[in-house]
Amino acid sequence: MATPVHDVVGIGFGPSNLALAVALEEEYGADVDAVFFEKQPSFGWHRGMLLDGATMQVNFLKDLVTMRNPTSRYSFVNYLHDRGRLVDFINHKTMFPTRLEFHDYLEWVAASFDGAVRYGSEVVAVRPHDGETLEVVVRRDDELHTCLTRNLVIGVGL
Repeated sequence: MATPVHDVVGIGFGPSNLALAVALEEEYGADVDAVFFEKQPSFGWHRGMLLDGATMQVNFLKDLVTMRNPTSRYSFVNYLHDRGRLVDFINHKTMFPTRLEFHDYLEWVAASFDGAVRYGSEVVAVRPHDGETLEVVVRRDDELHTCLTRNLVIGVGL
C-alpha cells in the first residue's frame, strides 16, 4: 500500500490551523488534500479559561475569517444567526462575546472539518523524504502511522 501524499499537513487544530482549513476550503474546495493532526481527543480551545462571564479581549470581528473574507459562511455573525443568537448579541451592547460563546463558535466551525482532522493523533517526527515531500510520523492508539506532505504547517499553540 502506497504512503499517502497530502498537499498540506497541519500539526495541531486550534484557531490558527482551523482558520487555515477554512481558507483552503474557500480558496480551493476539494482540489486540495489537507489533513490536520491534533493530540487532544476532540476540539478544544483554552478549556481551563472558559469561566462563566469571562469575555474575549478582542472584537468579535477578529474571528477566523472576517478580515480575510467578510462574506464567509464561517463568520462569527453567521454562527450567531445559525444559533438564533444574533438579535440578543446585537442588543447586548458589547463587541466582546464571552469566552464560552467564542469556544462554541470555534467548535461550530471545527465540526465542518471533522473529515480532515485526526483527533487523538500526536505527531512524533517530521523528516525529509525527498526533494519535494516531508515524512510525518503520527502516533495514534499506540501505533505509528506515516504520511507524506508537500507542505507542513505547525500550529500547536502555547
